Amino acid sequence: MTSPRATLTFHQLRSGYEADKTSALTDALLQGQHLVIKGASGSGKTSLLRVMCALQPAQHGHIAYQQQTVSVQNLPWWRRQFCYLPQEPVMGANTIADVLRLPWSLQATDNLSPSDEECQTTLASLNLQHDMNQDVDTLSGGQKQRLAIARALLLDRPVWLMDEPTSALDAKNRDSLMTLLKTLPIITVSISHDPEWMNAASHTFVLGDHHE
Repeated sequence: MTSPRATLTFHQLRSGYEADKTSALTDALLQGQHLVIKGASGSGKTSLLRVMCALQPAQHGHIAYQQQTVSVQNLPWWRRQFCYLPQEPVMGANTIADVLRLPWSLQATDNLSPSDEECQTTLASLNLQHDMNQDVDTLSGGQKQRLAIARALLLDRPVWLMDEPTSALDAKNRDSLMTLLKTLPIITVSISHDPEWMNAASHTFVLGDHHE
């Protein structure tokens, strides 16, 4: 018997910081699908994403993954299911090699640490051609954003939660990332103001502001 496809579901999910107090997210995503959360500045998008990342509690509703409701009791399990990519990419180390291997140095994964060859191949897939010992402080904002995405690729988790993932990318690199994401067997939730990025998503949730 074939096992059911992994599903990420949101049931009346609210962070409590929504400008529109009637906004609540109810949706179900399958592998390969992408939900974009959009709305005006201050509407509560990042707070809702932080609830999904278990960085703050939900005011209302719940999240379920693979038919398991995310709760305080199973947070360690849930945190190993997703990659979180905040708008300001977290480097966490000085060199490209150490940034890419940060989850392994923090013992955040049981997967084998990636080889230099795997790291270079992954960097190349994001148009990054750098020495593994290069200091990350020499990189631009867009290069750091792509480096964080490369780390997520190496970490190989089934759910990606992304806050403005293209904010520092030019059109060419944004389009390359959109194409790459469509090839991955993941569920993606992102926040974006980019019309092209939003148009490529399979699901959309609009957070209104209190003036609407």
